[in-house]
Amino acid sequence: MVITSEVPARPGQLTTGFLQQILQVSYPSYRVVEFQWEPMNLGVIAEVVIITVEFECNADSGEAKRAEKRFVGKFLRPEFPFESMFSVESKFYNKFTTKKECVESVKTFTCVDGSPPHHIPILVTKLAQMHARFWNHDCNGLAIPAGIGSQLTGEEKRLQFPDCWMDFLNDVPLESSEKTKLTVLCQRLSQKPDQLKVVHDMVDNGPSCLIHGDFHIANMLLPTDGTENEVTWLLDWATCGKGNPLRDLAFFFIVSVQASHRQAQEAQCLEIYHKALTAETGAVRLSLEELHRQYKVCVLNQFLILVVFDSLSKSLAANAKTERLRVELDEHFREVNRRSCLSVLDNLSEKDFQLLEARCP
Repeated sequence: MVITSEVPARPGQLTTGFLQQILQVSYPSYRVVEFQWEPMNLGVIAEVVIITVEFECNADSGEAKRAEKRFVGKFLRPEFPFESMFSVESKFYNKFTTKKECVESVKTFTCVDGSPPHHIPILVTKLAQMHARFWNHDCNGLAIPAGIGSQLTGEEKRLQFPDCWMDFLNDVPLESSEKTKLTVLCQRLSQKPDQLKVVHDMVDNGPSCLIHGDFHIANMLLPTDGTENEVTWLLDWATCGKGNPLRDLAFFFIVSVQASHRQAQEAQCLEIYHKALTAETGAVRLSLEELHRQYKVCVLNQFLILVVFDSLSKSLAANAKTERLRVELDEHFREVNRRSCLSVLDNLSEKDFQLLEARCP
């Protein structure tokens, strides 16, 4: 176990002694000789770097033998006080310091480009299998509540959404008819803001299991062989914990699937998800009808989160470390906002809003 005070806060504070200490369990016969790190320019809240470590061990002949390994390191940015996310991730891996060996020969995709259409059913199936294996798990020590944006309470949504939605919509590139429909929808929610808390409570009181909380294509490493049984590496478990599994699915389709691809595959993928979920274990008791209802409310809940957190998201982009990252993050947040708007229009009907209003006191 590494003592907290000895953990370097920045990559520039890494030492051979520290690396030796955290790697000796995995590489007991090797000694860290030297290392170097380079930025990946990927993280928003964390600074992510590649650490190349040169090891040395004594061969049977008595000669020193060298080996090189690459690892991924994550460091909390001092300007973003989100220590709890690092605590959750370290607990998830059951180690104080998270070690990730660099995986070679993988494909990656940005959220803006989105998941290739042929990967979507496979990833949805794997998500369902993961959820089923941890169905009703207590997730002790992980994020409470789980998921990006989940710390926003129902009361905060009720109070803040009515003052945020207009600026949000004005900045989203939509067809005039789409913007008109969303304007009416937001006005309707704002006139009876108790509905916003009802949405929040419906998500919180729905089915529960271990959820990833940030399940999108840019957090996945896909092998280059392209087989259906390929291993998918799922990264960034900083917001994992107990939550509504349909949050992960709604988040995936909004954040990492182009709107046209979602519209083409969403209905079928909900059935694929349900089939995989119920086939994995007999513990899951969730009808397809209830799954659809939970999915819809999670789509609406994600929209509320994006509206309220829009100014924070754009400030994260504006404060990015490089101009390239600033442009990429700005494009990312704006595209996610657009996809969320379209998902709400596609998934929620007049009947859904009538049922929501009926739940209000």
